[in-house]
Amino acid sequence: MNGFDTYKTYLAIKQHFTNKNYDFFKYNGKVKASPTSYEVRKDKYFFEKASKKFKHEEFIDYIVANITRNSDSWIGNLMQENNQVNYKKWQKVIESMSYTFKEDVGVINEYEENFNNVFKMVDNKHPILFRLYSRGKLSIETMVILDDLVNYSEGWYKYRDNILNDFVDMMRKYKPFLHNRLQVDKKKYKRIVLENFTYE
Repeated sequence: MNGFDTYKTYLAIKQHFTNKNYDFFKYNGKVKASPTSYEVRKDKYFFEKASKKFKHEEFIDYIVANITRNSDSWIGNLMQENNQVNYKKWQKVIESMSYTFKEDVGVINEYEENFNNVFKMVDNKHPILFRLYSRGKLSIETMVILDDLVNYSEGWYKYRDNILNDFVDMMRKYKPFLHNRLQVDKKKYKRIVLENFTYE
């Protein structure tokens, strides 16, 4: 993978997360980009650096891991040391997803014992689940898997809340990348939920 290939991959992933009409998987990561325009980019150095550091699939994971954890998606910032730390944390989560999910479910249970209540907006307050995620207490991966299990994102859209809607959009954009890297055994994750909650 050369610098131009890295640039095109970066553009495709960025468009996937910012353009509702673009789907990285549907278009197989293809975007319109010319070598001529790439050669005169001021940030070309970062793409050349990334092409030497990552293999193609690793670079996809790296960009996705950071975009889902940081709204700043400029390549110059993404290549900074703190974002490399984000990537290592993401790898750790993926490698031990069932453990992370179990720990996160435990955190949710500490705040609310009734599973159904964690998804509800009450008195114009964001749902408990979202508040915990916003405070950094839950991983985005756990949020995606919970949506796989109960499809709570459909209900959140109905609240017509811009913050919730933006989150749901981002989560849905992330979901195919996560599923591409992780085989989600719904029975196993459902069992973890059942062991922790009541459903009155």
